[in-house]
Amino acid sequence: MSTSEPIPDEARDRVAHMVHATESMPAGQAKCEALERAARAADAAGFTDYAVAARLILVNAYREIRRYDLMLTPFAWLRTTERQHPESFDEWALHQFNWMHKWLPTGLLGDPRFSLEQIGSVVEELAERYRQQGYSLHPVHDKLRAIAHHIGDTSAADAHFAAWRAAEPDEMSDCAACVVDSQVGYFVSRKRFEEAIDAARSVLTEPSDCAEQPHGVMASLLQAYLATGRLDEAARAHLVSYRVVRDTPQARSALHAHLRFCALTGNAARGLEILTRNLDVLADAPSPKVRQDFATAAALLLSRVPDRADRMFRLDDRAVSGEELWAHCVETARSTARKFDERNGTDAASRRVEETLALPDAAPIVLAVPGSAAVVKPVEPVDLADPVDVAERACAVMDGGGLFTGARLLAALPADLDGLLPDGLAARVAVHRTWLARRATPEELIESLNGILVRLTAAGEDSAAARLHSFLADLLNSVERPDDAAEHARLALEISQRAGDPVGVMRAHLATSDLLAETDPELAASEVDEAERIAVESAPNRLGGVRKARAELLERKGDLEGSLKIIEALAADAERWPESTRLAVSGHRARLLANLGRVEESVEQFAHFVEVARTYPGPWVAEALMQSASLLDQTDLAGSHLPVLIDAVAAARTYLTPGAVGQACLHLSAGYLAAGRDIEAAETLEEALRLMPTAFVGPVADIHYRLALACRNLGEFDGAANHFDAVLATADDGDHGLRAHVLFQLGDARLELGDYPGAAASFRESAATWQVADNPVAAAESLVKLAHAAGLDDLRAGLLALDEAADLLPDDSVPGALDQQADVIGFRVALLAHHQRFAEALEVNQRTEEYAVRLGNSEWHAFLAGRAARLRLDLGQLAAAESDARRAAALLTDDAVHATVGAVLGTLARTLEEQAKPVDTDPLVRELTDRLSH
Repeated sequence: MSTSEPIPDEARDRVAHMVHATESMPAGQAKCEALERAARAADAAGFTDYAVAARLILVNAYREIRRYDLMLTPFAWLRTTERQHPESFDEWALHQFNWMHKWLPTGLLGDPRFSLEQIGSVVEELAERYRQQGYSLHPVHDKLRAIAHHIGDTSAADAHFAAWRAAEPDEMSDCAACVVDSQVGYFVSRKRFEEAIDAARSVLTEPSDCAEQPHGVMASLLQAYLATGRLDEAARAHLVSYRVVRDTPQARSALHAHLRFCALTGNAARGLEILTRNLDVLADAPSPKVRQDFATAAALLLSRVPDRADRMFRLDDRAVSGEELWAHCVETARSTARKFDERNGTDAASRRVEETLALPDAAPIVLAVPGSAAVVKPVEPVDLADPVDVAERACAVMDGGGLFTGARLLAALPADLDGLLPDGLAARVAVHRTWLARRATPEELIESLNGILVRLTAAGEDSAAARLHSFLADLLNSVERPDDAAEHARLALEISQRAGDPVGVMRAHLATSDLLAETDPELAASEVDEAERIAVESAPNRLGGVRKARAELLERKGDLEGSLKIIEALAADAERWPESTRLAVSGHRARLLANLGRVEESVEQFAHFVEVARTYPGPWVAEALMQSASLLDQTDLAGSHLPVLIDAVAAARTYLTPGAVGQACLHLSAGYLAAGRDIEAAETLEEALRLMPTAFVGPVADIHYRLALACRNLGEFDGAANHFDAVLATADDGDHGLRAHVLFQLGDARLELGDYPGAAASFRESAATWQVADNPVAAAESLVKLAHAAGLDDLRAGLLALDEAADLLPDDSVPGALDQQADVIGFRVALLAHHQRFAEALEVNQRTEEYAVRLGNSEWHAFLAGRAARLRLDLGQLAAAESDARRAAALLTDDAVHATVGAVLGTLARTLEEQAKPVDTDPLVRELTDRLSH
């Protein structure tokens, strides 16, 4: 043997490492290629047992990505090797190979290149193998049912289904949850929807260890839920099942169910997102059957997209329109179905494609976040005999504050006014239409209004130009352009005075007051005084608007009660004021009540505000809902007002900017999180992240933080860690409390991922940052977590972190200090026990019990006494262990949770068993058992 060649043991270790290294790899092509290399290396080295193991795992890896065709080569090798070298198949390998034989019929059935005779032969081989080895034919009947259904032989499918259910399952049967999934699929195919739903209940209500469930059952149930009108269940099933598998190889064979759901429930926008991110399935499907199902559902979805011809997609590295993609999907579905029908000698596949393409819409379903604009109620028709007269009336009403009436009149005018109106009147109409239209960003609105201002000036519409100057002054002030705002306010006053327009002069004074409110409150008040004088003399119907401005001044000065007094007086006399003033007063009252902490009254007032806004459709409806949503987001009421929050998103989509829609989604997420609906929260926040401009650093950070919480609650710890990292990337370095808190959360996420060094680094930085923030109690909490992350592998590092935490803690008088002291010493016990230093752990545990007494925490005291019993068992002190277990039981209160009661019961039972004492007849064991059963 050459000295450069590895000796046999080294070569064997190398091959073993190649095989075992794939265990941590995610499903995908890279894992398959790694296993192929391991199999070749085992062949070259002559290690047949490892060659068998590598190919068994490779067959499973192909199943994970649903590439049944690629299984055939390693499967043939395994069959040959089993005949020639049966000793290479140990108990594990033989079990795996027996199990995998069930997969071949499924794979061959989904590819028309394989004949029914070949598929039947494979099923017969499966049946004969199971007979020879003494297994039930339970799974064989399921394969026969699937074949019969595929070719459209419903009577045979029913017969095989009955035989399948009658057969006794055994260790070669699929897990109970997957058996249910197959049964649900059968019931749905036979349109026995209620039976499908009943069959699924056990999987949906009981925990499952299966990696394919319950999300597989949920996807199978979508059609049944829609057919029976269970819309909430359908929405939940889609959200949960799609989220679990999205962007995974397993998702590719289930995507058609989700595309169909979106197409039929008014969620075409979401369906297009799913379609776009998975278009490669059309070119690289796991099987022809998957391609057919995907293409059929995609065609159905695209048929619900009216503007598909204007949309572009990437297909096979070329750009195609939605219309072209729809045609391609229809042809792909039909041509693939024809190939199946040619093989099967029936028309079942084609009939199913055509039935799907012709499906009618189900009832619309709002998912986590509304995917389309709100439905706007139709406008009442207006007599348009004279467009000039209608335009004059509309502008006069709008100028007088008749918001809803004026908007209704303007809506009656044609979109194109060229040649219908004089230039000046057309420009005045343009001002109001611009304000009434879907809200642009302030900068876009300013640019548009400046263009109209030029038209008004050129047409000699001085009064209208002056009023627009005032509006621009307010708008520019809101985007912090005070110099430009001041110039517009000056021009507004000058032009109005020259034109002899008292209302224009009044507006100019109010615009100037708004500019001075922060820098010179007294001068601002004098401007309001002058505006009020003019209103009393010349425009009494505008007095309400002026007094509202005075209330705003008081609010800015901090006099909320004084401001509210004015607003409530205006509200009491609401019928006296124009529609715009009534709307503004209603919203102002709601905000003041919120700022005064009168939350319930504020919520009620916001509901009234929204109803007033709904008098006529327009952007004010969305703005009213947004203000209401903002309040709910800041209270603990969001979870009980989800309809309002959902409505805010829909209205924002109709009237506001994408950034505002993102903000509405952020508000909605508060409701979902409060209601414990984490999947909906995550979906909503992902939409918010897509829509929110990155320049809006604060809201983007808020979205990332909430999304991290939702992902954590869902067990998506990779996502949680990524979003916590995103928060830290934008967090203010000077906000030490925020940074420390987020670092702590990031450490927890890394702990869950098994990234102990990363978790330790996060907890160390969190502790240091809490100390800068002068919060030693929180710093100690982070150090306890550091002990967890570092101490499981390195006892010394863990104990040092706990010592550091103990040194940081102040005396018991500081809130939280005693609790944290208890955590420090309590975790010390856990760490010592983990490293099997039981005697030391027992000594420290006794001191921990003293803290439980001081805290008055009986349940924790019971846990600690139970832990003392377990430590004594580890030390062989059986009688003392029993004594501690009984002491733990005596400490249990009536309110103790079942988990604690169960732990104490388990420990007591173990102490009795170790001493060979009777367990079931022990009175305390029976008492605790009865307690758990009730």
